Amino acid sequence: MAHAGQEVENPATGERILFVRTAADTRGEVLEMEARWPAGGRRTAAHVHPEAEERWEVLAGTARFRIGDAESGGGPGHVAVAPPGTPHEAWNPGTGEARVRIEFRPALRWEEFVERLFAGEPPAELLREFSREVQPAAAGPA
Repeated sequence: MAHAGQEVENPATGERILFVRTAADTRGEVLEMEARWPAGGRRTAAHVHPEAEERWEVLAGTARFRIGDAESGGGPGHVAVAPPGTPHEAWNPGTGEARVRIEFRPALRWEEFVERLFAGEPPAELLREFSREVQPAAAGPA
């Protein structure tokens, strides 16, 4: 189980996550992480968190967010929030690293999902096991 101060890195994407406050620290109310996104690209496909809100605050660099049909972005201080069940994606469009604070409310088992994904477990298997935490976004009309 993750602990505050632990950092994990996804070798496939170069993304790094520092766990700031874990579910154990907050009695499951919130998971707070600091992410470092490498320059130039998408990190994940559009997805939803059926039972949790995801909130981002840009700390350094630039980040973009698509939440539902709305797109936003900016530098330090920019905040974006995806309510539970809302399709979303987030990425670094810049030429340098972006640093972003991410919060999940409630924490559910998100820290375990991150640890196992970054350790190289197959995403499709994790999605089946962690369906309360994350699901692919439904495809739009053809």
